[in-house]
Amino acid sequence: MSNSFLQCVSNICGVELATLIKECKYSVYGSHTAVVEGHNGIAGYSDECVSFAVDKGILTIWGKDLRIKHLEKNFAVVVGSISSVEVKK
Repeated sequence: MSNSFLQCVSNICGVELATLIKECKYSVYGSHTAVVEGHNGIAGYSDECVSFAVDKGILTIWGKDLRIKHLEKNFAVVVGSISSVEVKK
């Protein structure tokens, strides 16, 4: 499938193109909320570190008082005092 077709589908469905092509995307809002799209499950969890399996490795959110506020297949919201996010391949 071409990216222009997938872009059209993503626009119609209101989802990110990266989600349709199985890439992980994350966004951090105000150092207190992280949204992860396209994960393959939880790889690790503590109040200082939340890790998700992604197609190309592990995505880790670092901080304090972290908790998973919302979790669905391929989608998660982590809240707390977020200090950094890293992706290791």
